[in-house]
Amino acid sequence: MNTELEFHRVVSDDSVSLAVTLTGSRGDTGFLFLHGILQSALSWKYQLSSPELVPWKSVAFDLRGHGFSSKPVGAEYYGNGDLWSRDVAAVLDATGLKRVILVGWSFGGRVILDHLERHGNDPRIAGLVFIDANTKTAPGHISEECVKVLGATVSEDMAENIAARHAFVRLCFSNPPSDTDLSEMLAYNNMTAPDVLKGILGRPMDHDALMRGLKPPVLVIHGEEDRLSLPKCGEYTAEIIPGARLHCLEKTGHMPQVEASGKVNALLASFARDVFLEQA
Repeated sequence: MNTELEFHRVVSDDSVSLAVTLTGSRGDTGFLFLHGILQSALSWKYQLSSPELVPWKSVAFDLRGHGFSSKPVGAEYYGNGDLWSRDVAAVLDATGLKRVILVGWSFGGRVILDHLERHGNDPRIAGLVFIDANTKTAPGHISEECVKVLGATVSEDMAENIAARHAFVRLCFSNPPSDTDLSEMLAYNNMTAPDVLKGILGRPMDHDALMRGLKPPVLVIHGEEDRLSLPKCGEYTAEIIPGARLHCLEKTGHMPQVEASGKVNALLASFARDVFLEQA
């Protein structure tokens, strides 16, 4: 088993270079982790370092416009679901994952749905996990606080912009993160330029028909004290997807993979054992 992190570059078909982190098994079965807006693959540090997940390959990448991935300017690089789906396909192809559980946190859940709209019959997709993800543009799913603070992250006033990103990070938690985690998050949250966010924000989302017909096993994890993607998001996702399992985590905010990493890792490991054993 490989317990060291490996760092690679994968180029999507529109020449966007994606920063990819890989660890775990050398095999072709495992997880692909997709992070949220303003975040990076480092959002998954407690999953990439988890002994419970070592039996499988774990792959995470900085979404286009984020972290160490390319940051082309223009809505044409971000406003179409085809682009996000192509990035997922490029990383799957490059890392050799043949049986994969897609794990989407926050905006990463949307990236999963963008991909499934175009590649829903991909035989590599063994299971799906949505973590504090909003899967529907509808009242009561996203808080007013979230809308307000994300709106300020595109401000051309640098002081206002930075303050908004710091507020966004703090809203991710029910309990304050460690100083180390907080400093890392503040750093990578400031690596996504306002022009990139302008291209990402505001795209309407309605994948109801797709979700009602999903065949892979689905796990939904949601923090009960999420102040950004409200708990209704997780409830809606679990309700509309046939057979989806919902786990609500007490005293946990928007970022359970950090705030409740032990519980999340145990849920992921159990889900992986069930999924891969059933499909062996």
